[in-house]
Amino acid sequence: MADFLFELGIEEVPVSEISGIKKQLLEKFRTKLLENRVKFQGIEAYATNKRFMLYIAKIASKAEDKEEEIMGPAKRISIDEHGKPTIALQKFMESHGVMTADIIEVETPKGLYMAINKFIPGQATDSVLRGILPRILEELAFAKSMMWNKSRVPFVRPIRNLLALFNNRLVEFEFAGVKSSKKISGHGLLSDDGIEIGSYREYIERLQKNFVIVREDERKEKILQEIKDIEDEFEAVVHLEPDMLNYYVYNNEYPVVFSGEFDEQYLELPHEIISTFMINEKKLNPVFSRKNEMLNVFVGVSNIPDENRFVADGNERVIKATFEDAKFFWDNDRKDDFIALRDDLKNVMFQKNLGTFFDKTERLSFLIDVIVNNTGHKHLSEKLKKASLLCKNDLLTRMVREFPSLQGIMGGLYLKETGVDSLVWESIYGHYEPRGYTDKKLEHLGAGILSIADKIDNLAAFISRGTKISSSKDPFGIRRDCNAIIKIILEFKLDFDITQLIVAAADIFAEDSDTKKDMEQKIQELFLGRIENVLKDTFKIRYDIVNAILGKNHTRVYRTFLRGTDMQTMENSEPIQHLVMIHKRLRNIIKDCPAYEFSKDLLSVEAEKFLDEIFEESRSKIVSMIEEKKYVLACSEIMEMKPVIDKFFNDVLVMDKDEKIKRNRIALLQKIDNLLSEIADFSLIQE
Repeated sequence: MADFLFELGIEEVPVSEISGIKKQLLEKFRTKLLENRVKFQGIEAYATNKRFMLYIAKIASKAEDKEEEIMGPAKRISIDEHGKPTIALQKFMESHGVMTADIIEVETPKGLYMAINKFIPGQATDSVLRGILPRILEELAFAKSMMWNKSRVPFVRPIRNLLALFNNRLVEFEFAGVKSSKKISGHGLLSDDGIEIGSYREYIERLQKNFVIVREDERKEKILQEIKDIEDEFEAVVHLEPDMLNYYVYNNEYPVVFSGEFDEQYLELPHEIISTFMINEKKLNPVFSRKNEMLNVFVGVSNIPDENRFVADGNERVIKATFEDAKFFWDNDRKDDFIALRDDLKNVMFQKNLGTFFDKTERLSFLIDVIVNNTGHKHLSEKLKKASLLCKNDLLTRMVREFPSLQGIMGGLYLKETGVDSLVWESIYGHYEPRGYTDKKLEHLGAGILSIADKIDNLAAFISRGTKISSSKDPFGIRRDCNAIIKIILEFKLDFDITQLIVAAADIFAEDSDTKKDMEQKIQELFLGRIENVLKDTFKIRYDIVNAILGKNHTRVYRTFLRGTDMQTMENSEPIQHLVMIHKRLRNIIKDCPAYEFSKDLLSVEAEKFLDEIFEESRSKIVSMIEEKKYVLACSEIMEMKPVIDKFFNDVLVMDKDEKIKRNRIALLQKIDNLLSEIADFSLIQE
């Protein structure tokens, strides 16, 4: 058994792309090796923004041999009346280099066919690798690609080197005009180029000596330990968000934590300004005392050691200049009449052909009414409508023009200074959040409702323009906004049918009824896809259960997720398996049938009369449980009817010769089907 080492050396890749590329490389190597019958024991991948490394341990030196049954012509056209091979069979034998003695007969659903068992020897693994390496690189998908050399092959960034060692020998191949070699680059600033590699062990050791820590977990551990050292030094706390840690880990091949200080006078600024600038603009972290008071200290991560404090001093100078500007903006913006700025929004375009931000705030005011009326929060209407009309005013402030990442936050802070009601300013403060499903939780209900209005307006606006999104392209963040709406609905338990909001938003932009209908359908499909994605990827709900609960009422988003989690808790239980069998049997009988009217007068057999009686007795209780979102209890109540349903199937012939009786029995089963479907389409769940 040998091993295989691969490195894709590349110019700086955006951190947002790295995890996806690494995952693709892992999956494609695994899949293609298995397709080519090359066995291996383990596969691992690591990445920085400048290199992707993959290592396969105990990989076979050759692919497994294979014996394949190859079908030829049918027997009836293969043998003539003298028992000799026809031309059809002769051509088949010639093409595969076999004799008559090698031919076998195979029974198929279409009759007897002639065939051969062909032995296919396994290729040498290095030959397999030479073939699959260019294809793997060619198949990688990126959010954005670029043409970077004469080959005109699009790639995420220009390729610097390709290393491929099988059993410590170079696998020669070429991709996009770059040939594989044993040479790689070390740290961009702290090492020389052209490090020659002869084995996996050399790769790790020589990169380490050249200031590259290959494994992400080691870089992460180094960062966290050095931050802890600084926390101990200042008796403080650094709130390091996962996204920031991820940025540090992938953006630095030799991460070194540094700290710096700024003048205490700037702590008089709202702390949101300090934190937002540090985190979003400079990738630095504010530091807090153990009593959660902000200190005039910051922490960052550099890609080089900072013994001479060049990095820290440089950041201190930038922060001083920026905070001086921020103090000027803060003092002068507060002298303006913030509320009066709204009229000036008439001169600020939202998007071409979509009006101004003044128009957008008018739309938000309308959408707020739709949301509060359907979520039971009508008492918030007046103040949230005021917030909606003022929520974009901060786009006209000096602070936000200089630091766009402070949008919303500054609007809230400036309004707070005017003494406006806390519900109004706090709603504006947080209405840009969350930025996608994985973002931090939004704590303020008013901000959540205003955020939904803002984001559904974005969805309808861009879809009305014909904006198309795909797995790699989403220029206006439509999917992110959709995910954020789902997150808000779930976290605040907003129990309403989002269809009403979609219809209202589409109506604003649609020019006619056909356009409106098309928009509604596209937005519905977008939400369906995002809901499915969150259920499977975040809640880890089985795909068949997801399919079962999305069949009906998925636009009641909060209830859909409750049904999904309840079904997941029951997934292997006896009751749900019985419900699956019942529902499948029902569906097999009533499939393709139109909805029939039910009449008690047409019931004739005791078992069907009893089923109808028990169903009517139980239905109101089950419907009540469903309305109260007690889906497990509702399933248990339905299961109480199982013996009666079983007796019906045993004693009653549904497809009676009398058409009226047949339709009436189907109608009875349709009533049960409709009730079951309010919870899930159990027929789609695997037994």
